[in-house]
Amino acid sequence: MRTAMAETSLDAYRSTPARELNRREREVMALFTNTEMAISRKQIFEILQKKLGDDAPGEGGVTGRVNALVAANRLAHRGERIDPKTRKPQELVGLPVAEQLELLQ
Repeated sequence: MRTAMAETSLDAYRSTPARELNRREREVMALFTNTEMAISRKQIFEILQKKLGDDAPGEGGVTGRVNALVAANRLAHRGERIDPKTRKPQELVGLPVAEQLELLQ
């Protein structure tokens, strides 16, 4: 499926070089092993804390990195879940799936 975007906008998007990821962004991206996986920012924070210990970023740092990865189309919004402890909705993120990538082409 294609969007009704002007060709010049598509050309501009395609010509923009993908920026390199910083260390924290690479740590977040390393958690995603397949396109089916979708986890919350809180879960990402908890996994990184277990994995990296004292070197793990704070919860705010994880949120910032995830937001930057979503803005760069490296991660995508993948629904919501209810946190079992707080009973509040949490947004899930995961790798972009093929249908989402087609919209950008």
